[in-house]
Amino acid sequence: MEISGPRLRSLLRQAERNAQSGKLVAAADLYHQIIVEAPDSVDAWLGLADVSQDSAEKEKAYQQVLVLDPTNEAAQRGLDILHGAIVPVPEPAAAEPEPEVVIETAVVPPTDTITHDHEAVAEEEFDLVCYRHPDRNTSLRCYNCSKPICIECTNKTPVGYLCPDCFKEKEDAFFNNKSTDYIIAALVAVPLSLLVGFVLTLLLGTGFFVWLIIFFVGAGVGSFIGRMTKRAIGNRRGRYIPYLVAVSVIFGVLFFFWPALITLNLGALIAPGIYLFIATPAAFYWSR
Repeated sequence: MEISGPRLRSLLRQAERNAQSGKLVAAADLYHQIIVEAPDSVDAWLGLADVSQDSAEKEKAYQQVLVLDPTNEAAQRGLDILHGAIVPVPEPAAAEPEPEVVIETAVVPPTDTITHDHEAVAEEEFDLVCYRHPDRNTSLRCYNCSKPICIECTNKTPVGYLCPDCFKEKEDAFFNNKSTDYIIAALVAVPLSLLVGFVLTLLLGTGFFVWLIIFFVGAGVGSFIGRMTKRAIGNRRGRYIPYLVAVSVIFGVLFFFWPALITLNLGALIAPGIYLFIATPAAFYWSR
């Protein structure tokens, strides 16, 4: 079956180029990806058989080609070579070249040829689509996995662009938290935030001077919650720990002030609003 769709055709061309340049593992990964989406593709199965280093996988791929195309000579020859029925014949030594006959020709400026070659290269460069946005043409690739990516999906690094998947994998190396750290962080951040929310209820009806104090003290309170949470989990880093702490700070205030929020009692929301505006980002920062 012929591959349909620009994305799969682009992946097939990319796999063939990787195979020709000796990147057999990358080519095999691309062939596997194509086969998942188009299991009836003869070209993908045949390409996988050519680049695979595993004889069992190679034999399975050749057999699948013959199931899809029983008259495929390349697959039959590949199986015969695997089974020892055919011994690859080395290419004969090249004969000595005959003396060249020099023919004088007029020199033609290569302007048109260069132009056509440039157009062909430009067309090839943009004959890719982003693997996350199939409707977007691109000429960029992830330097780690060679997936085509659009400008929106790029993550710039000193050595090139990374796709979102590879960028997340490299970020994971910096996170060393345990699965129980999220529970410990919640058990620390939520009670502290509830305590602060209760204190804010005692400040209802106060004036501008207290609001000013909350503005300057809020950052210290938020950073205290973040640091206590970080210390409770052994100063380990987690991808979502800062978000958990920030949500806990907001929850601690809303637990006491949700009636004022529902009734739109703006006078009662000024003090907690100032606190959340200052303390939430501070808690997020110190719990990273």
